[in-house]
Amino acid sequence: MKTLLARFRSPLLTVGILLAALFPLALNASGGPIQVVQSHHEVDYPSGVSVSATIESQADVREVRVYYRPASSRKWGYAYADFNPGTQVVATQSIPVRETTYIAPGADVEYFFEIRDINGNVLRTESAVVEYLDQRFDWERINIGPLELIYHDLDRSRVEEAASQLRQHLGRVEDVLQLEQPAAFKGVIYNKYSDANAAFPVQSQTTTDHGTFAGYAFPEQRVFVGQGLDSRIIVHESAHLMLSDALGRRSIEIPDWLNEGFATYMEPNTRVRSSSELYGRTPDLRGMRNLSGTPETIPLFYHKSVSVVAHLIEDYGRENFQLLLTELKKGSNIEAALISVYGFDDHGLDNSWAGLPIPDPVASTPVHGSRFRHGTEDEGDETAQDAGSARDGVRSTQHSASGEGVSLPPPNREPGHSTPASPARPVPQRAEPSPFVFFDVWILAGVALLAATVVGARFVYRRIRQMNEGPEDSWDDWPRDEEYRG
Repeated sequence: MKTLLARFRSPLLTVGILLAALFPLALNASGGPIQVVQSHHEVDYPSGVSVSATIESQADVREVRVYYRPASSRKWGYAYADFNPGTQVVATQSIPVRETTYIAPGADVEYFFEIRDINGNVLRTESAVVEYLDQRFDWERINIGPLELIYHDLDRSRVEEAASQLRQHLGRVEDVLQLEQPAAFKGVIYNKYSDANAAFPVQSQTTTDHGTFAGYAFPEQRVFVGQGLDSRIIVHESAHLMLSDALGRRSIEIPDWLNEGFATYMEPNTRVRSSSELYGRTPDLRGMRNLSGTPETIPLFYHKSVSVVAHLIEDYGRENFQLLLTELKKGSNIEAALISVYGFDDHGLDNSWAGLPIPDPVASTPVHGSRFRHGTEDEGDETAQDAGSARDGVRSTQHSASGEGVSLPPPNREPGHSTPASPARPVPQRAEPSPFVFFDVWILAGVALLAATVVGARFVYRRIRQMNEGPEDSWDDWPRDEEYRG
């Protein structure tokens, strides 16, 4: 053993010297050339979080940075603290919450100091966490499954009564998303819209004046902010955070029609409007990837979004919606995920929802991973048969992989699924060519033949006239100057 240590002593010593030269970090807050004697933080709502550090150093302190982030985020921001140069300094800084990084009320803010002296020594302190909350109110808390609901100035018995109903609603969200152990998150509710709106991110004046939004969810910060003890708002915003939890960090950003549609669908007693009510009044799904519009058009965005999500869950089955989320969790974009599970892209989904023929996303190319084919279950495909039964024990009647790239008629509604309040949607399927198509073709052919006959008759008439009236180069046959238009 001694011989072995002696053999590697020189290389290890060289590596240690290089590391010390490249990273002159004193990572402890005491016992080095730089020490933090005391640190302090204080919430200064709505400006931010004020932090300070009392520092002693053997050489003059040159720079103090404050690194900060919402505790569950992966991205750090930083700001330069204020102090008077010297070997004993008090550095102060207010962590901004509405500038480069918006931090919502209720979010846990993590921060640490990085201190440098004029000799190049560096000290990074251990991180600290502070909860950023509005100090104007005395906040109380209640746990509802994964949700820690933070409220103020409400009767406790009323909150507990609402909590018992919210547990059932959130349990339904967990069931649809297949979340066995959902990550904890917070919800902060204000009693008045003016207080909640002041805590929301910056919005347009028109949106603010109309009170378009009553809540916001911040998945990276694991918190939502809303107005009032309203189960619809609480479930809606919770569904956003739980959907983000189900998709994980590998997924790319999903379109807003899916995000908002799912959250609205999970609201208690939500009304699902039929495609016949909305078709022609809303853009196609490719134009709904980002939520935008006016206070008059935004409600239509939500109506179509929830109608499309209901179509996916109720007409094609919960299992297949869960498979769609699995594909998104792998990092697939929405088009690839839809094709893999349903055999059509978002344009095909638009047609399916509207009851129109569904075009093939890739003509005559097998769709990998599609869970449907025309007809019944393929008994020879064991993998497809075992693709996963629904949590309520209902197995879809169609699971086999399709090798034909065909359009997908929705299966019958599964037993046990709730039926939306909207009228029954027509079953979208690939139809045979309509006889009207052939009728249109004959009309076009007839028009073309008539046009050709007229042109030919005019040509013959001109030739006969020229033969009767004289040479075709006569002066009278040239157009007059006023007939030119440049």
